[in-house]
Amino acid sequence: MRASGKRLAALALSGLIAASAVEAQEIPPALGEAMALVEQGDTAGAIAALDELVEQPGAPGIAFAALGALLLETGNAERALAVLTPLADGDPPDPAALFNAGRAAEALGRLQNAASYYQRSIEVEPLSPALRALGMMIGRLGRAGDAYEYLRSWAEANPNDQDARLAAASGAVELQRPAEAEELLEGLDPTDPRSRLLRGRILLLRDDPWGALAELRPLAEEPPPVLEPSIRSTLAEAYLLVGEAEGAIEQLERLAPEDPELVGRLARAYYQAGRTGEAIAALGPFVEPLVTAPPPGDAPTALARELTYDYGRFLHAAGEPDRALPFLRLAADLDPNLAETFQMLGQALSALGRTEEAETAIRRYQDLAAGSTILTAPGDADQRNLDDPTGHAVRLALQRAGSGDADGALEDLAREGRLAPDDPRPAIAASSVLLHAGRREEALAAVERALDMAPTNADGLYQRGAVLMAIQEPGEAEEMFRQALTVSPRHVAALSDFAVLLMSQGRNDEAARHLRRVLELRPDDPLAQRHLDQLLNETPATGSDGGSEIDRLRSSVELDPENPGAWARLGEALLLERSFRAAEEPLRRAVELDPTNAGARIALASALWENNRPEESLLHAREATALRPADSAPHRLLGGILLWRGEYLEATESLERSTSLAEPDAEQLLELARAWEGAAGAEPGRAGELLQRAEAAYRRATALAPEHSEAVYGLAQVLRQLGRTEEAGAQMERYQALYDRDQRDARDAPPR
Repeated sequence: MRASGKRLAALALSGLIAASAVEAQEIPPALGEAMALVEQGDTAGAIAALDELVEQPGAPGIAFAALGALLLETGNAERALAVLTPLADGDPPDPAALFNAGRAAEALGRLQNAASYYQRSIEVEPLSPALRALGMMIGRLGRAGDAYEYLRSWAEANPNDQDARLAAASGAVELQRPAEAEELLEGLDPTDPRSRLLRGRILLLRDDPWGALAELRPLAEEPPPVLEPSIRSTLAEAYLLVGEAEGAIEQLERLAPEDPELVGRLARAYYQAGRTGEAIAALGPFVEPLVTAPPPGDAPTALARELTYDYGRFLHAAGEPDRALPFLRLAADLDPNLAETFQMLGQALSALGRTEEAETAIRRYQDLAAGSTILTAPGDADQRNLDDPTGHAVRLALQRAGSGDADGALEDLAREGRLAPDDPRPAIAASSVLLHAGRREEALAAVERALDMAPTNADGLYQRGAVLMAIQEPGEAEEMFRQALTVSPRHVAALSDFAVLLMSQGRNDEAARHLRRVLELRPDDPLAQRHLDQLLNETPATGSDGGSEIDRLRSSVELDPENPGAWARLGEALLLERSFRAAEEPLRRAVELDPTNAGARIALASALWENNRPEESLLHAREATALRPADSAPHRLLGGILLWRGEYLEATESLERSTSLAEPDAEQLLELARAWEGAAGAEPGRAGELLQRAEAAYRRATALAPEHSEAVYGLAQVLRQLGRTEEAGAQMERYQALYDRDQRDARDAPPR
């Protein structure tokens, strides 16, 4: 046996004895003899001695642990696992045996079993070397971000483990946590190519592509073979960011890439350089087969969607929409929650004259785009989140939930909760996701975990109130809202939801006070304004004798069931209380009794809309405009429904009519602008003209409400589509400032 192997076996055996949970047992003489044999280089003799020992009745567990460790060190993983399994499955389990069982399973390629053993070892002993082993194993599978939580903990406890620190830093970069990556790299050899590569990637995260070029160019002259793909692909990314597509092409062509991800990057570089034909040729061999055969089961769906989408848009740009169409359809099937795919699909269908299908795709694009946030906006807005990685991760998770992947969002939030165990925000966000998914009991448990960490956190108090309101616990919900507002009197969400709760109880005076406060903080909040207008225009929900107005209205229709006005008043009162389902029937009755009652039709259309019956809602909104052609309200309602349905040109007609009949507010102009913008997407041949109309409406909205963040964002997007990049950038800066202000208002404190 070589000296290095002898030392490893001896260290493994002595280390196992020191760390094992069975160390309290008396070490039998035969084990001491085995250790001596290992020191002498006779591992086979040591194994034979231990084999004899474990055959004896009542053999101590430590003998099995030692035998398993030696078998593992000599490469006999199969037998090592068999020997270690009883110890690993014991009660209590032995952390060292669990760790070595994990190593054996990993050596045998049984990675799920290995991960399970490592996890159990960590549960028993939080600083077990299983932390490092599990992190490294996950990292080798290409999941550096998932490995990070294990490697960071290990590196903090073992700062001299350079390889673990580098691997942890790679995970931090993957998760866009540059400050933590820099901390892990501090003190390491700055000339180490692995460190330099990571520093280059950190500079890209810091929005410094020129700095990344300076760091990586010398490294790319003679790159270590194992790092060459990462160095050149990162360098190519930097070149693309500074607009030097040819530099990116040079780096990527040197790799002669066969990796689909690198091919995709090379194709985008060709496209950016104006070499569309080469972009198509590069992607074709990877993408063409996907139309007839789905991606392999182990292929990342996100990558397949990205390559398929790129191939489709390149073909469309080359004037071949007929060839592009099947690939854009496939991209939409692979991920039905990305707006950009449906926008491009709509354009291809429109170019082929397939108007109805194009409108359907554009409607889907508009639905998805309406739910987008700053996290998907272009520009450098996301850069400001990098020094708050937990806030950044929470926002990304909420965006993921908004796109329909609640389970994925919850996984991301759980991981962030482990990385930031003292920060309540991941648990609060998880509660919000669970509540929207209808998992109310889990939502309550999540927010209560957050409040255990931070009992006076205003967001946590508000979220608990929101959950309690959803599970019909109004008394406790009210207490939570009051506590949230005591901590943060400017908490807009708490003020708004508390007002709704008060309205449902007929406590309209107090609700109105809260709504006025919301409008002081956010003058353009349409929901608060609508609620307040309803309160000011309606009779109180309770009479002077304390009786319920709803009960009285019900009594009225019972006494006079053929009175359409009585039914309308009951339905409108229920609508005011947001009892949309209860409001529907009396409003239907009012319309049946008096089909000419435009007010009842408007109220019924609103209730049907809230009850997810858009077709019926549209019908009654149209009838209301016919009954009141000179009234702005029904035209506005009709325009809003048409906008949601993606019928943009017809929506613009109704909304233009509405704005001409009464002085419009900012929200009305915002709807009009969105309708013109959607029409531009649906009518590529008239895009310039329609985008200019959208710009005019956005500008009118921002003139009326200069701090309306959604209007500013919409204006920025339209300016970008019109090619006015500098103006668009200025508006995005305005938007970011307003967005940050809204966040401060919500929290009543600067972001962490």
